[in-house]
Amino acid sequence: MPALLNTLKRNLRGKHRVGVGQVKFGSFAGTDPVSRDFGFDRGLPIDRYYVEAFLTEHAGDIRGRALEIGDASYCRRFGGDQIGRQEVLHVHADAPEATIVGDLSLPGTLPAGGLDCAVLTQTIHLIYDMKAAVMELRRGMKPGGVALVTVPGITPIARDEWGDTWYWSLTKLSASRLFGEVFGESNVAVTQYGNAFAATAFVQGVAVEEVSRDKLDVFDACYPVILGIRAVCPD
Repeated sequence: MPALLNTLKRNLRGKHRVGVGQVKFGSFAGTDPVSRDFGFDRGLPIDRYYVEAFLTEHAGDIRGRALEIGDASYCRRFGGDQIGRQEVLHVHADAPEATIVGDLSLPGTLPAGGLDCAVLTQTIHLIYDMKAAVMELRRGMKPGGVALVTVPGITPIARDEWGDTWYWSLTKLSASRLFGEVFGESNVAVTQYGNAFAATAFVQGVAVEEVSRDKLDVFDACYPVILGIRAVCPD
């Protein structure tokens, strides 16, 4: 009986949508996406719109001795004068802004208990042993320090060198469990961003400038484009 009721509910919901055979695919009718570069070649990618919304909400956490991966662009933009010392982790020693060189999944990469904040945007999914990376991140945080992490949900896969290490996409359940096991469940908050429209546009490579931001700001838990994770290091 529950299965029958669920089927009836799905059918009733379908009555309010476009009729079968009446969908207009327009620019999405082909098998090639609008952009193969996440929309960077057209404007601001939709996932970056959500990344920036997450960092705007938690800009007050970006302070003190702060770490960012790759470069310090987001720390400079959202932390500004709140940052006392900037660290940049990179896997390549010749990276222009690198102050720490190494693999986040290896113990001892970060200064133990030295960080007030860590900003990791759309990065940790490139590490196969994500649990080890989260553990090293926690080891590097001061008590009360905050890690601000974003990860992909529904997404294309990069076609550049990062595609060779594009291991994971996450859900709210997996992100909450992964960080909760390391930082403690009560110290972790996960926010989802996106909806069916946003996910479709992002997969196609449509840029933010080409869509209504009102539509991007609608939330649907079944279609997460990215997830924002705020993890506080316990005392």
